[in-house]
Amino acid sequence: MSARLRGAILGFGKVAEIAHLPAWRARGDMTIVAVAEPDAARRARAAELLPAARLYGDPGELLREAATLDFVDIATPPALHAPLIIAATRAGIHVVCEKPLVVSTAEYRRVRAAVRKAGVVLFTVHNWKYSEPYIRVRALLDAEAIGPLHGITLETVRNGCAESAGAGWRTSAALAGGGILVDHGWHGFYIMLGFARQRPRAVRAELARHRYLTTDVEDSAWCTVTFPTVTGRLVLTWAGTERRTHWRLEGRDGVIEVEDDRVSVRRGEEVESFVCSESLSAGSQHPEWFGRVIDAFQRELQDPAARGENLLEAGQCIKLLSLAYASRAGAAAPRPLPAAAG
Repeated sequence: MSARLRGAILGFGKVAEIAHLPAWRARGDMTIVAVAEPDAARRARAAELLPAARLYGDPGELLREAATLDFVDIATPPALHAPLIIAATRAGIHVVCEKPLVVSTAEYRRVRAAVRKAGVVLFTVHNWKYSEPYIRVRALLDAEAIGPLHGITLETVRNGCAESAGAGWRTSAALAGGGILVDHGWHGFYIMLGFARQRPRAVRAELARHRYLTTDVEDSAWCTVTFPTVTGRLVLTWAGTERRTHWRLEGRDGVIEVEDDRVSVRRGEEVESFVCSESLSAGSQHPEWFGRVIDAFQRELQDPAARGENLLEAGQCIKLLSLAYASRAGAAAPRPLPAAAG
């Protein structure tokens, strides 16, 4: 039996505790041996759950003593991702990183160069792609259940942003890199890419504040992504009165709709519906999906042909995100994507 891979978690907030850690502990091939978390209360919580782990207040200190590590799981606020990724790659360590991978295209270029130089895997947590509703819809599209796809609408309504440990970093541009377009928009971009399976050509966005009026980030966003034969739309808000996720995919021969855990396929007068065991709006952490993220990370570790697929997808997401914000600054004019996006 091969030795278990040894890992560390950098940032022990709620997503690390509720979603990441249970999935790591359920595996027989990987184990968490260290945690870095600057907040003393969260570090104490990590000590309760991982009594044998080494604890650090400074992620940099942990990475300087990383000779025994095989991977790190970065779950800090987004503004800290790029420097931690680069430090980990310099130590020759593989990286799993929460979304958004980075908050600018310049950061993406730097981390991609560091990864290529070190020859390690960098894998972003695109966990919604491992949800049952996404998998079921992707299978329907593969079976041409509604014919060629021409429209995608992804709507996410939340009654506030997800709660975070300590200060509410999601409403701070300096820590989050933006508002709901960074947080839920990143999910929307990779979901849209996965459904369209085409290279995006242009993107534009409109942003607003309806709930968090005194913050420096948007809490609502409307975004249009143009593909060669598909038009994608994101509708996002933290200013709702409920938690709801709705997807609508329009094809030549019919429509697929997802309402949280219910998937419906309509072709003419014929309607087929079924209920998934997982809901897209059940909580913010989705621990049931993170184990599948680790499986995909492991595939890139083991299969050279698969290595870099996720990083390429993250590159497309950051280009869409950056150009969406740029379009807002330019009076919501569409921004074209370079031919070599990602």
